[in-house]
Amino acid sequence: MLRENVDFFVQFIALLLGDVTYVLHNSLSALADIHKLQLELENESSELTAQERADKEKALVKAERDAISYMSLGNETVAMLKLFTSAIPDAFVKPEIVNTLAGMLNFNLEALVGPKCNNLRVRNPEKYKFNPKALLSEITDVYLNLRTFEPFVKAIALEGRSYRPELFTKLQSVLEKSNLKGTPDIALLAKLAANIEETKRREEEGEVELGEIPDDFLGTFCVPTYACIHTYIHTHILEYIHTYIHIHIHSHISPNGSVTFS
Repeated sequence: MLRENVDFFVQFIALLLGDVTYVLHNSLSALADIHKLQLELENESSELTAQERADKEKALVKAERDAISYMSLGNETVAMLKLFTSAIPDAFVKPEIVNTLAGMLNFNLEALVGPKCNNLRVRNPEKYKFNPKALLSEITDVYLNLRTFEPFVKAIALEGRSYRPELFTKLQSVLEKSNLKGTPDIALLAKLAANIEETKRREEEGEVELGEIPDDFLGTFCVPTYACIHTYIHTHILEYIHTYIHIHIHSHISPNGSVTFS
């Protein structure tokens, strides 16, 4: 029975990661649209026609509505991710989970501190439930919660779409300047960043020694899109949360308050 509970929770985590990826992507995309539209509408030297201005104002209203909706969900799901990676970190470093998690974390870290982060600057961000410092702090907590797990460190290092060592350097700077984390956490983050780079170096050296993989050994694979499960997760995510937390997790809380699985 306990094995089934663990398998169920891993499936829930996969859905949760899909939800976090989806809502944050849409949140940040909407905020970038708002940033662009606000600049265009506030540009006194622009030669917009009345119709063009009306169209942009309509687009701004839609983007604002999307940002509020998605950002509210995004804040909730990131908070949930922080909670679960703290309580049950082992479940997040399983092979079927860890690469998706690494990709999601690195992608959003790049969005928040990378070269294009200024595209998220909007008037009255609180109107859209957007607190970039708080969001960055919680994403940092997820990194720190899993920092001692080798599969997680390796997945972060080998994630090729967004990972760059300078993102962690910038992250440490922002956390320190904004007083988002204390010295101990920043030191742990610096150690994690060093471990990630060392892991990446070792893996790249290993690839060089092995040489290229023959084409006959390369298979094909298909990455499922979130659209496949979007309707399902929004129908069932609250049910999953309540049934699992209140029935399964609480039944395995030890006297010291930690959650354990076997």
